[in-house]
Amino acid sequence: MKVGFIGLGSMGLPMARRILAEGHELTLYARRQASLEPFAGTGATITATPAEMGAGVEAVGICVFDAAGVEEVVFGPDGLAETLKPGSVLLVHSTVSPGQVAQIAEKAAAHGLRVLDAPVSGGAPRALTGELTLMIGGDAQALADVTALVSTLSDNVVHLGGIGAGSHAKLINNTLFSAQIALADDAMKAGEALGVDPAALASILLTSSSACIASRARLRAGSMAAIAGTPGYVALVKDVSLTAGLLGDGNALVEVARRFVASMERE
Repeated sequence: MKVGFIGLGSMGLPMARRILAEGHELTLYARRQASLEPFAGTGATITATPAEMGAGVEAVGICVFDAAGVEEVVFGPDGLAETLKPGSVLLVHSTVSPGQVAQIAEKAAAHGLRVLDAPVSGGAPRALTGELTLMIGGDAQALADVTALVSTLSDNVVHLGGIGAGSHAKLINNTLFSAQIALADDAMKAGEALGVDPAALASILLTSSSACIASRARLRAGSMAAIAGTPGYVALVKDVSLTAGLLGDGNALVEVARRFVASMERE
């Protein structure tokens, strides 16, 4: 396919590399020249604006930080909406609220564009190998039309329903991940209060029935301070806030995840 990609951060960069490696015609846009340096000498085409990109692609993956960033590259000055052909597909990989992606889809439809709510999970190593989980909300035909692209990125493409369904799933996942980190930290504090050797306890929790991806992240880091401020965890703080707005303050999952947020803010 002729694919555009915008948002070459910790997840977007390996996703774009995967798309190129699998033989798709890749066009890139980035505000910062440094983001494009990994593609020097490759077959990727670089454009000066999203609008310049839009004229030559069938689908665009967008993996910027938030909904405001998506709006800017699609509908802002020199945005994609100015030049993308009607029927083109926008895959919003950014983690945004379901309401936000629904508004983006509605505005895009006025330009004849189709939006798939398409957040991902799995981390950079799995992005490079095409083993991400891809959570899709949106029209089934639009998804079918980009099968060649999404199958490049993911061996686990799950169509959850209409626009917003993918974002619901991603926010639940990230809030649970945050809560599990907080609980792992609580476990280490419990061990400290009971006089259990921290290193020995961590080795037990890393290899026993309580182990999961999130608890391993906290235990291998050694402390909450060691993970505070890193880009991936800063994004989780945003995601917990979005989930809280959907489920309310009394939700048990949100309340535990907020302990993670509080730890990040203290550190």
